[in-house]
Amino acid sequence: MSQSIHLLAPEVADAIAAGEVIERPASVVKELVENALDSRARRINIAVRGAGRTSIRVSDDGSGIAADELSIAFVRHATSKVSRLSDLDSIVSFGFRGEALASIAAVSDVECSSGGAVIRIHAGEQVEAGSGPLLPGVTLEVRDLFANVPARLKFLKSDATEVAAIKDVVGAFALLHPHVRFHLTIDGRVAVSTTGDGDRRRAIAAVFGAPVAAEVLEIVGMPLASGMVSQPRLSRGSRDGIVLAVNGRPISSRALVYALEECYQGRLERGRHPVAVIDIGIDPELVDVNVHPAKKEVRFRDEGTVFAALQRAVRAALDGSEPFRYRPVEPMQPVGEAHVTPQLTIHEAAIALATAEPAVARHVEPAVLRPIGQAGPGYLVAEGPHGLVLVDQHAAHERVLYNRLLDRLRSGRGMSQPLLVPQAVDVEPALIAAAADHRADLANLGLEYEEFGPRSLRITAVPVEMPAGRATAAVQETLAALAENRGDGALEQAAAALACHSAVRFGDILDVAEQRRLLADLEATEESVTCPHGRPTRLLVEWQELTRHFRRNY
Repeated sequence: MSQSIHLLAPEVADAIAAGEVIERPASVVKELVENALDSRARRINIAVRGAGRTSIRVSDDGSGIAADELSIAFVRHATSKVSRLSDLDSIVSFGFRGEALASIAAVSDVECSSGGAVIRIHAGEQVEAGSGPLLPGVTLEVRDLFANVPARLKFLKSDATEVAAIKDVVGAFALLHPHVRFHLTIDGRVAVSTTGDGDRRRAIAAVFGAPVAAEVLEIVGMPLASGMVSQPRLSRGSRDGIVLAVNGRPISSRALVYALEECYQGRLERGRHPVAVIDIGIDPELVDVNVHPAKKEVRFRDEGTVFAALQRAVRAALDGSEPFRYRPVEPMQPVGEAHVTPQLTIHEAAIALATAEPAVARHVEPAVLRPIGQAGPGYLVAEGPHGLVLVDQHAAHERVLYNRLLDRLRSGRGMSQPLLVPQAVDVEPALIAAAADHRADLANLGLEYEEFGPRSLRITAVPVEMPAGRATAAVQETLAALAENRGDGALEQAAAALACHSAVRFGDILDVAEQRRLLADLEATEESVTCPHGRPTRLLVEWQELTRHFRRNY
């Protein structure tokens, strides 16, 4: 028997709509912080109790809400930020749908005061209105979240998980808006507190800690992208240190994360991730922020230009870093005004990308490491201008050879040594296909072969640095890398495999001349802080550290 079609009751419709916007306590914090930022607040205080279930109180010093508009502010689709359909093409505010306050009030008990008035709403119904303190900005408290929709409570995680999500939200906004003072307390204890002086490094210290702030590099003078990224020696086991934004709005974007992490290929070990705070400043007409109920995702009109801009900016910062010496945080001066990311049209960005040179010049000190000897199974001990250096001989040689192979690949001038006795290698058909697709590239890497039946290849030459006895294993791993990575980065993976099989082994005995040559090659190699697979090549023990340890005063 068919059911009759009917309109949902307002309270049911509001609860459903609220579910799209308010998923958890962190969603409430996000929406209220965005409203505060839209009101040009310079101070935002957030107090959370009971992991956000008991209460969330957000107060700011922004422009506030007029007393006679306080009631309508909690009606669905009431907003001061959008008037016409065309306004959706150039959104510059965080909130614009007029759903946030109504959605929060539909699933909680809300008290809001602003402009000398106060209003209280319970489960979407106004229960009290009157005069209140005449203070700047807005103070809004959300109590008993989801009390009227207990089914939603069952989907919340543990208190620790919900608190962590709240910290992530506040931390992201604090990192992207260092000119705003954020103060977050959890059950009375300070969780995040920033100065609001405009210094992003200080904001990073407040959110991620001082050691992280000491190891980040600033993106300077690049089109579209601004922010900071970590040096390769600083990494994390998860992506929770990556904050991406568009025009100051935190977003989720697999493509942008991929673009970022591709810049660290060969610098970080597999499974490790950088710390980054990157804001893409772009003409609002060229980005659609209205593709997700909670505005987490965006759509770019020209993704290719945006991704290229991000990678150019990150690589310029990394190439301008000094990978060898530890540099403490420089003294920081307060910045009075907010830093605004330049907003460029795609056409302007394309011109800038085509003509811009990295703003930070690479500084290379004319330092040569003096070999002292070998220690343990495969470490070189050397003396440098800044202290003692321990070098992983295999990782170091692997990096040197990897860079050489890439240079040969790009120049089209391979260097190979013919094998006195060609070696037959049995491989899967997929690997034979990969070899055929990249025959010229493999020759530039120094690897030459002949087809020797449907499942076999005969290797006739290998890179000049490779011992002949390693050819079989090297070819199998190299072709596997090509077969598994048919897109970008496949040839780099193949070069890394060849470099690994050509490098000295961990445990090989090197004479003094060989040690000296390897150390000199390492010093002359770019991005030498890690091997192609991201493992560190060396460890520096500074003279100052030795002086402190042995209590010397000179």
